[in-house]
Amino acid sequence: MLQKCKEEFKIPLKLINTCKTYVQKTRNAVRLEGTWSSFYENKTGLTQGDFLTPILFNIALQKVIQSIKMVPSGI
Repeated sequence: MLQKCKEEFKIPLKLINTCKTYVQKTRNAVRLEGTWSSFYENKTGLTQGDFLTPILFNIALQKVIQSIKMVPSGI
């Protein structure tokens, strides 16, 4: 998947690996009534308000748009 993304969107592999590490090494805690929970590892998805969210969404949407254009009958 990463190799395909690298080829289709011309994204340097170093940047892909940096983003992958950033997303995989995320730890979170929850504050409820002023008290913080213990940290837990984020297994999937992005943290709310994460700066990567709109960028990754746009890349995924671009792939969808390209796929739609390839279909002869359109949507």
